[in-house]
Amino acid sequence: MNFKHIIIHKGTDHHSAFPEIIRLQNGELLTLFRQAPVRPGNGIAGDTYEAATHYHKDTSSRGALVRSLDDGETWDPSTFVIVDPADGKQDHNMGMIAQVSSGEILVNNIRLFADLDEEAAEEFEGKRTLFPYATNRAGGTMAFDSLYLIRSSDNGHTWGAPQPFGVETMDYWSHTGQTGVVELPDGTWLTPFHGSTHPDETDRSFIARSSDGGQTWGQATTVAYDPEQRISFHEPPLLRLSNGRLLTVIRTAGADDYMYQAFSTDDGWTWQGLKRTQIHGHPSHLIELQSGRILCTYGHRHDPMGIRAVFSDDQGETWDMDHMVVIRDDGMDRDLGYPASIQMKDGRILSTYYIHGEDGIRYIGGSIWSEEKALA
Repeated sequence: MNFKHIIIHKGTDHHSAFPEIIRLQNGELLTLFRQAPVRPGNGIAGDTYEAATHYHKDTSSRGALVRSLDDGETWDPSTFVIVDPADGKQDHNMGMIAQVSSGEILVNNIRLFADLDEEAAEEFEGKRTLFPYATNRAGGTMAFDSLYLIRSSDNGHTWGAPQPFGVETMDYWSHTGQTGVVELPDGTWLTPFHGSTHPDETDRSFIARSSDGGQTWGQATTVAYDPEQRISFHEPPLLRLSNGRLLTVIRTAGADDYMYQAFSTDDGWTWQGLKRTQIHGHPSHLIELQSGRILCTYGHRHDPMGIRAVFSDDQGETWDMDHMVVIRDDGMDRDLGYPASIQMKDGRILSTYYIHGEDGIRYIGGSIWSEEKALA
């Protein structure tokens, strides 16, 4: 099958990673992503970070987006907008984007306190997730600060100041999912997250809801949790199908990189059918196609590394592994993936992701491909 591979955004001074793509009400496409400075590699020939180092936690990180006016075929660098500017004090991480029925665009992400001295770190013990000093990040010892919400009322051209928010009972640690706000017909906002309530608990995936336009968030409902503390559930996407059913396919730790899935038929209040899938990778993104099939796109961090996708013909109950699509298999190491897909107006699929070449600089790539040819 033929793929048209494109560059959505690549710079020389920043790595770009963790994209999310949406279609606006006016038909334009936006891709949101996180950026962190390109830092010198270790110079060791053949090493993952020989040419350049990508810190996933970095006090100079920021959120940014680019725009397509031709349904994803091209992405003009002049449309680049910084959504969440770096402040040199905190790590700005993992933004997700959505547009609600009012036309407002929402980005939700997380921030970490950074460069904590020993006394400050002790203050967070047992109260917030703490990340002790490590050489693979720019920011010293870090601790979870809060979730943040950023709003735009002009289709993402300008953005308001980031506003912190929390979810009741999940103050110890909350992390974004793989999609942003999902709006229900009654105006309620649902957003997927993962996190934990105390230091001795493995991560669970959960849904938080807001009935006041994101001013307050509560009534968290657990989607997936292992009471035996063997499996952690991370970075859930959330898809609302045309029939109202909610579906998620969740990244795991402790399950050999196989993802788990669950569904809800009551607007996320309760979740059923939690089970291990045959999908080997992480994390995933879900869309419902014009054909009625569900598309699950995911990163594959096992040789050959790259981007893959599978379809479901039964609302996500089962996945057609016989027609697994290998979108990319030329990844140079595990630091890639986090795909998100959208269906173009002509029916083709655009899958976005991050990846890098010989220069070591991570960039936002895209692949345009055909559902029909994949299933032929």
